[in-house]
Amino acid sequence: MTHFNSLNYSEGMEAQLIALEKKIKQLISLIESAQEKNKGLETRLASSEASLTKLQSNMKEASLRLEKMMRQLPEENR
Repeated sequence: MTHFNSLNYSEGMEAQLIALEKKIKQLISLIESAQEKNKGLETRLASSEASLTKLQSNMKEASLRLEKMMRQLPEENR
């Protein structure tokens, strides 16, 4: 009789281990998916930062050119 109870316990443990394995595989899949998404976001962030730097440079250049043109205007037009 003890052997039967031990066998049932073993089958229950086996089912729990299978369920745990399934959950671990799902978790690994979610982590891998999140890592891939993170890589994509890092790439987009780097691109956006480069664009921002370029736009800031363009704005600075335009501002300096505008100031230069304003200095060239006659005093009464300023």
